[in-house]
Amino acid sequence: MLKRLFGIGRAKAPDRVKRIQEGLAHLDAGRPAEARASFEQAMTGSDVDADAWLLIGLSHQREHEHEAALAAFQRAIALRPGDQDTLAALAASNRVVGNVEASISAYRALLERDPCAAQAWNDLGLTLLESGAVSMALEPLEKAVANAPDRADFRFNLGNGYRANGLVDRAIEAYRASLAIDPRYAPAWNNLGIAYHHSGRFAPAIQSFSQALALAPDDADVHNNLGSALQGDGRLSEAVAGFQRALQIDPRHSNAASNLAQAFQELGEDSRAREAFAVALSIAPTDALRIRAATVIPVIAMSRADILETRALLAENIETLYREGVRLERPEREVPTVGFHLAFHGLDDRPLQESLASLYLRACPSLAWAKPGPKGRGRGRIRVGFISRFLCAHSIGKTSRGLIAELNRARFEVLAIHAPPSRDDDMARWIRSHADVNVDLPFDLQAAREIIARLDLDILFFQDIGMDAYTYFLAFSRLAPVQCVSFGFPDTTGIPNMDWWVSSEFFEPHDGDTHYSERLWRARDVGTLAYYYRPERLGDRLSREDFGLDSRGALYLCSHSVFRIHPDFDAVISNLLDADPTGNLVILRGTQPHWVSRYLERLGRTLGDRMARVRVVPNQSHDRFLALMRLADAVLDPTHFNGMNNSLDAFSVGTPVVTLPRTFQRGRHTYGMYRCMGLDHCVASSEDDYVRIAARLGRESDFRQAVSRDIVERSTLLFEDARVVREFERFFEESLECAR
Repeated sequence: MLKRLFGIGRAKAPDRVKRIQEGLAHLDAGRPAEARASFEQAMTGSDVDADAWLLIGLSHQREHEHEAALAAFQRAIALRPGDQDTLAALAASNRVVGNVEASISAYRALLERDPCAAQAWNDLGLTLLESGAVSMALEPLEKAVANAPDRADFRFNLGNGYRANGLVDRAIEAYRASLAIDPRYAPAWNNLGIAYHHSGRFAPAIQSFSQALALAPDDADVHNNLGSALQGDGRLSEAVAGFQRALQIDPRHSNAASNLAQAFQELGEDSRAREAFAVALSIAPTDALRIRAATVIPVIAMSRADILETRALLAENIETLYREGVRLERPEREVPTVGFHLAFHGLDDRPLQESLASLYLRACPSLAWAKPGPKGRGRGRIRVGFISRFLCAHSIGKTSRGLIAELNRARFEVLAIHAPPSRDDDMARWIRSHADVNVDLPFDLQAAREIIARLDLDILFFQDIGMDAYTYFLAFSRLAPVQCVSFGFPDTTGIPNMDWWVSSEFFEPHDGDTHYSERLWRARDVGTLAYYYRPERLGDRLSREDFGLDSRGALYLCSHSVFRIHPDFDAVISNLLDADPTGNLVILRGTQPHWVSRYLERLGRTLGDRMARVRVVPNQSHDRFLALMRLADAVLDPTHFNGMNNSLDAFSVGTPVVTLPRTFQRGRHTYGMYRCMGLDHCVASSEDDYVRIAARLGRESDFRQAVSRDIVERSTLLFEDARVVREFERFFEESLECAR
């Protein structure tokens, strides 16, 4: 290439040619200092100085002496303005030293002279990408591919550009196109895996990372990425192995160390999680890791005492971190969990949630970003944005879709705002088809804020806050005149910019207002906060044998995830199995067998030999789940935390749910449904009463059948209830009026 550039065959001074040839030979042999000496000797006349200075600059580049290289390139460009080779070299060195504007200027000057220079388009795009101008990077990266369609690396870089802009599907296409050219391009397999992971498609992500490792088995980054994908897919034990392998290759891999700690935490192995966080902190003692280590909350609480100890330590840690002034740059990426498991402790979370929010605001003041310009449109239909990453086949999707579809379009415009990674399934497509506008947010939080701000919303309705870090930290911004949250995750947020918490008068105790940092709004006369479609299929008539269950004895089904079951409820189960000596407790294995194992360990401390009557069944399809519900003699509502979807599914097949209303809204959902139906057969007044009602349902078929008939008759009030929609419409109008 250099011989082509400098035209060795041209008529030149023989000695100059000789020196340049010597210098080129030294460069080829990896001796840049010797090459530079030869190039300096070649400067015999003013007409050759530009070539020599360029070559001297390139020799400095080879030794990463970019400041010296820049000086030489500047000499060359002064002698031969507009020389393309010099402009390319000048741009490259400016890029390395961080002179972004100078680098961009040199690339653009080069491209003015040669608009088809694919390498220059590619390098310009990379410079813009690295500088944070991610949207501006796309055009040059696309032009690089257009001018050199057979370059795998150019398509790879384009994929990186698409991914940086949140265009994950287009990134996947670009990476796959790169691999079609070069199937052994390991970085493309890795980044393809990252793109699949970001889109929530864990299976192809795992396949892609595995392909990358087949080509580069000792790449610690890829092992870490594979672990993250396995973690996302719920395969936590395999994820742990991936992180551990990354650390074997690179013991200083801080991301693998922190991810390992996170995986242990999710497995419920709290002591190992703390040990792993200590290792991670020894590698990279960042404020983000300090926060993550200090806010570990066990998935499965082993006792009420453990809960109290955890919360006391958390409060102390928050105070310490706040006092020490820790800092975060990208909290949505640096802090993956945000106090989710507090909600299952059966205690007032407002003080802790407010403290956490204050800590994050102090650590990252930019979280309180506010939409510039007017506060609201003040005209036309009220524009309501529903935001969640779970607008898909998920409990949030089930409870959100009816409201999205049924709001009065003469008064409201409905936008479905999909937080990443959004999923593509039948329910997601249904929701998209019923929203007036669909918006897909990028992973970058600031970009997401700006996108939402441009939507000019009147109301931003968070379907859940606390289930993932992205929407939690997004909620700190002021993006609409009214910002509200509801029962998708039934706990207060503690976030100053959240204005309203929407609940039902049937769910709230008289002092419910004190449990929220938000203003509490109570819907009237509704037993759910969802326009909930009755399941079209109510479960096949399956037998107990189809689920591997005993043919004798009552079946008491606790269908909730085991992390929702409070330690206090263990004694209730024990007393129930005493009251019905032939009865069986049925629980679902869930997505994490380790959680079930931990729960069974705890339960065994109370049940003793009654554990022989505990049955664990695998997760089921929704149809089979309803069939299991139909087989149950009673569904057991855990105290302190009830589930909206679980109870609605039980009522859809006429199965009684035993419930004991507690202090906080999240422990009163089923009670509220019974109030709406005007039924109280299965509403307990105490734990002893709970046992009495459940055992009676199990032992007395006449009583159970009578209760079931009442539920079937009255549950029509819970499904496809237009009153729920009208109440939300009333809330939207009243809250917006308050904000004006």
